[in-house]
Amino acid sequence: MESITGLLTPIVTALAAWFFARRKNNADAKTSELDNVEKAISIWRKLSEDMDLRFKAEIEDLRKENCNLQNQITQVMKENESLKSQMNILETENKKLISQLKIFNKNNPQ
Repeated sequence: MESITGLLTPIVTALAAWFFARRKNNADAKTSELDNVEKAISIWRKLSEDMDLRFKAEIEDLRKENCNLQNQITQVMKENESLKSQMNILETENKKLISQLKIFNKNNPQ
């Protein structure tokens, strides 16, 4: 009987130690997992805030650039209209001069 008790005591002790250690290890693993999740959330939150600030600045820069380009387009369109008007005037003047030249050549044959 003593040999059975001597044999069972270490086995029971080992099983009890394994059982309680397993519960502690599971609890530690869950704690570690929660810490890792919190760290990941913190990293993503910081990245999100940084990107938000950066994108707001970039959007503002793009809006200013867009406004400048719109002003340039307006200026070019005005210049284009002015040049079209000048071209029409010169075309009319050119037609008159051609007409006068034809009359002159008709009256003064060479």
